[in-house]
Amino acid sequence: MTDFALSLAPMAHEMLSGERLVGTALGHGYIAFGRRVLALTPPGAPRMPNGIETTASVTAGDLVRIGGGRLTLPDAEIWSGPAWNPRPELRRKIRVEPRWMPSLAELVGRGEGLTPLGDDITIGYLAGLALSGRSARARARRLARHTTALAGTLIVLAAEGQLPEPAHALLEDGDIGPLLAFGATSGAGIALGLALALAPAAGPAVEEESFTLRVPFGARSYAIAASH
Repeated sequence: MTDFALSLAPMAHEMLSGERLVGTALGHGYIAFGRRVLALTPPGAPRMPNGIETTASVTAGDLVRIGGGRLTLPDAEIWSGPAWNPRPELRRKIRVEPRWMPSLAELVGRGEGLTPLGDDITIGYLAGLALSGRSARARARRLARHTTALAGTLIVLAAEGQLPEPAHALLEDGDIGPLLAFGATSGAGIALGLALALAPAAGPAVEEESFTLRVPFGARSYAIAASH
């Protein structure tokens, strides 16, 4: 099957149009090309800053080729398609209680899964810095070396302000629901990191949610609110 991608994030477009590389599918739609991990997301699923939106899929262990304008899977070949911008506009202020200053070196790599919770908080925090005009690119590259390849990829992209699609609803519209529903704890971790990095909100809250996360320093309950 040959088809066009439904949408591509900038990283995916860069890899698709770049030199030819061979990668291995990790499962859950992720493909590792060394330390860079590409995400295949089906239509209707949250788009990723490292992603290609496509109806095609892979199975863990599949060999995949990318570059020269195409992504070659065992049963499909995907060509370039419309661009998707994973950098949201910062239209809302976010506040969280309690506030604390995260030590990213202590958070990164802490937790279970392809994106440990400590990394999700780090992703949100670095993206919050980037979206508010504070660069942390060099810091992100150092941190990315101390966790999984997928989390490291998302950390580097976060330092460019690039985030999974559910985070856009929070930062642009004040709707935290899609982000809290993203993954088991990934969305909540990203929301917490964003709120810790951004200035405390002023004005009436348009939405407030509470949740509990077992951060590396113990389980804590947080309340996050967005405002104009």
